[in-house]
Amino acid sequence: MYKKVVGVMGSQMGKTELVLNVTGHRIDDDPVPILYIAPTKSFVENVFNPRYIAMVRSCPSLLEKRRPGAKEKTTQKEIAGVKVRFAWAGSATELAGDPACVVFVDERDRMADSTEGEGDPVTLADARHSTYPDGITVVVSTPTMGTVDTEIDPETGLEFFGKGDEVQSATWKLFQEGTCYHWAVPCPHCDDFFIPRFKYLEWPEGSTPHEVKQNVKMVCPQCGTLIDQHFKDAMNSRGVYVAPGQTINSKGEVEGDPPASDTASFWVSGLMSAWRTWGDRAQAFLRAVRSGDPDRIQAVINTGFGELYTLKGEAPELDVVKSLRQPYESGTLPTTEARKIFLTVDVQKNGLYYVVRAWGADLESWKIEAGFLAGPTDGDLVWQDLEEFKDEHYGGLPIDRCFIDSGYRTQFVYAFCRKHKRWAFPTKGRDTIDATPLQKAKLDIAKNTGRRLAGGLGIYHVNTDYFKRWVHERIERDPELPGGWHLPEDATDDYCRQVISEARTVKPSGTVVWIKVYKDNHYFDCEVLQVAAAYSLNLQSVRAKTTAQNVAERKRATEENTPLPVASPRRVDPFRKDTRRNPSSGGWFNNR
Repeated sequence: MYKKVVGVMGSQMGKTELVLNVTGHRIDDDPVPILYIAPTKSFVENVFNPRYIAMVRSCPSLLEKRRPGAKEKTTQKEIAGVKVRFAWAGSATELAGDPACVVFVDERDRMADSTEGEGDPVTLADARHSTYPDGITVVVSTPTMGTVDTEIDPETGLEFFGKGDEVQSATWKLFQEGTCYHWAVPCPHCDDFFIPRFKYLEWPEGSTPHEVKQNVKMVCPQCGTLIDQHFKDAMNSRGVYVAPGQTINSKGEVEGDPPASDTASFWVSGLMSAWRTWGDRAQAFLRAVRSGDPDRIQAVINTGFGELYTLKGEAPELDVVKSLRQPYESGTLPTTEARKIFLTVDVQKNGLYYVVRAWGADLESWKIEAGFLAGPTDGDLVWQDLEEFKDEHYGGLPIDRCFIDSGYRTQFVYAFCRKHKRWAFPTKGRDTIDATPLQKAKLDIAKNTGRRLAGGLGIYHVNTDYFKRWVHERIERDPELPGGWHLPEDATDDYCRQVISEARTVKPSGTVVWIKVYKDNHYFDCEVLQVAAAYSLNLQSVRAKTTAQNVAERKRATEENTPLPVASPRRVDPFRKDTRRNPSSGGWFNNR
């Protein structure tokens, strides 16, 4: 028996009507407590509540089940002896309270990932029916952003959406966990079934939005024939839901079992909406593209076609990052030219991601280590692990300073930096900073004078756009130029992906947006703070002495792919338990 049902589709596809119809049918046929969760309080009050009242009034059997003279609240109804509650995702209190056998979550992707810090709203919804053996959660939503590949069934030729890790849409993630049913329709010309998608729309090149609306057609991926809009109703009348691994026989019947899951998930293209033509959808898309506004394009892809939107931006290619690997191992300092070493930290709920990098003249740098310190960051142990770096040396050089992102677990970051205020510094990202890309501000200020307290803690404000661009530009820099950005030969593919996990794009308004193209970006954040740490000591003004001899040596090293001058590796006390070198210890995990 399914414990969850997920429906992913575009707008004007009857999602809310579906919720109302199922609610009314269940109350009328087999009354149980029901909970409806909307994205906002306003949606409950101005959209769903009036439509619920209209549904009850239009159905005589439901009207008879209302308690005579009962005064109902906007958020709570009583009918057929059971409660029907309306709640919204922004309030953890509203999502708690009474249990319910059936829980509806409407427009999940418009909700925050965590409700007042208490967790995912769908998980909170699941908890409401834990005492009911037949309890179920129904999630319906338009998707948002993500990237997935497609898979073509070799037997049927049906093209299904594959499962991908680079998905930000919460509803699409739920869809991937389920049976992954797709709405398939037959071609009116070849009678073979296919799954309609935006990419199958075609219109004459150079068409205006008005012309597109009149001339758009859909191409059948099975036979290549163009299909006119007037066939849509007949195609929908024979449509079926089919999951990967299933087939459709000559009678239009689905055969085979869907993937095993306790979630029944469904996707249907917005092109098959009964209330919007293909011309309407194509026209809206062309107008959005002509506007040049990524937000407007995304809205059309999500709401018009019910598909994930991938925002394109500028970022180096993965092969370019991998090409920066040099013949030295993690944990060693591969040069005598390093002047400073920094440790940078990205704070997460259950651990600390870190990068150790050495810096020289012309902001040339060498990655030494990248890893993860496991442990709850609202406790002391993981911060004690971080503290051990203070005594580390690489090739005889200590770590000069530690920059920590204070956007999460802020008070724990501040406490650590106060304890090591000459070595560790909190940072805060800013989209723009006047004058300089890095500014140090007062954090501990006397209330009576407004002046910074003697010996008080300061914080560095980091222009994230400036330093993110700096990292990507160094990655793509000509290797013969001074100021190279080097990686050890054992730098992992995961690390290489993370440093290009965000792409830069500029909206028509001039606003800069960095969008995630890979799931994890922790090491990218650490590398951004590495540059900020270098700027904090004014290393950008340090230039190497350029002589014919060292230019020739560097050119020869590049051509022969030989290592740069190597310093002696750091010393490790053989009697000191170094858990960073032992991932299985459950302590420090070194990502090498």
